[in-house]
Amino acid sequence: MKDVITTLIPRYGELNRIYKDWFDNKGFSFEKQKFITKFYLDYNDVTVLETAILELVFHLPQEQYTLILNSLKKEVCENISYYKKGCMPDEQTVYNICFRVSEIYKEAIEEQQYKTTKLHAPLNEAYHRYDSIGYREHTAEDEKRAEMEYERCKDEYEEKKNKLTELYDLQKQTREKALQYAKSRFNEIYRLGCHLKETLAKYVFDETNEPEEPAEQEPNAPNIQEEVLGTKQTEYFNMELLSLIHVTCVGEQFENISEHDFYTCMNLLPSDTKPQIRPREKIRTCYLIFLMSEKLPKQDRENWKRNILKILDIEESYYKSKYKEPVSDFPSDSNRKFAKEMDGIFR
Repeated sequence: MKDVITTLIPRYGELNRIYKDWFDNKGFSFEKQKFITKFYLDYNDVTVLETAILELVFHLPQEQYTLILNSLKKEVCENISYYKKGCMPDEQTVYNICFRVSEIYKEAIEEQQYKTTKLHAPLNEAYHRYDSIGYREHTAEDEKRAEMEYERCKDEYEEKKNKLTELYDLQKQTREKALQYAKSRFNEIYRLGCHLKETLAKYVFDETNEPEEPAEQEPNAPNIQEEVLGTKQTEYFNMELLSLIHVTCVGEQFENISEHDFYTCMNLLPSDTKPQIRPREKIRTCYLIFLMSEKLPKQDRENWKRNILKILDIEESYYKSKYKEPVSDFPSDSNRKFAKEMDGIFR
């Protein structure tokens, strides 16, 4: 048990170096956040720490345990001092750093996505030729040729799509592991430090001993996604689907937005950026929202739909009256084209 304290001291020292680097503008990384998270999870039980302190006191000479506990107290006080300076990485910064770990696959995904998307139009054309051949004069040979062409395009497309899916799976696994560390622990470590300092004061003399009251840093102004969902983090849609939507809709239905920000917003995760609907594209956006909501389990569908409408500034009454226009009996050419593109993604 006494090893708890002797390992805690150097880890507190490393924690303080991370804090110092932040204030020295040396940046903040995923590895640092990972260390901070593990530090807190390993040492968040003050009762265990006090038990370890007592073991030192009972089994070591006073001079020896005083030296060890004073060393720990020095690190704890330094950590508290750094925290009180304020401006530690906020929740959004921590989340973004963890999210970007999965970006190691971004280049490979973009390359594979380009290859896959390039085959999508030929596949659609081959499908429609084969599907509509019965409505025009043709020979058995024509039908066989159309079928073979469709099967060839389909196999080629599926091969590229499967490789893309594998990359998305790797990206998702990496992201899920990284997001285990996507919670800011600075407030909690500060409170831990205050409790630990108070505990140490029982066993080592401190002329300036005054109990520290745990305090929170001033919270940042909440963004709209945080207002909608608080701190809940859920993946409603995987990156594979959202990348296809991003390629098709950004620049058409939405103003320019990065794939990362698009993924974040569509999954209702905290973000400083939200998609902006382009002029005259609100109806098609409503149809997209409908198609996306249909991919969700029933228990999530209405909640996601209500929140994404709020984020995109679409009135629910407007949505209900317009979302099926692209597949109405008499759609406009642009609506018909959009519905066909969406059919290629969601079918």
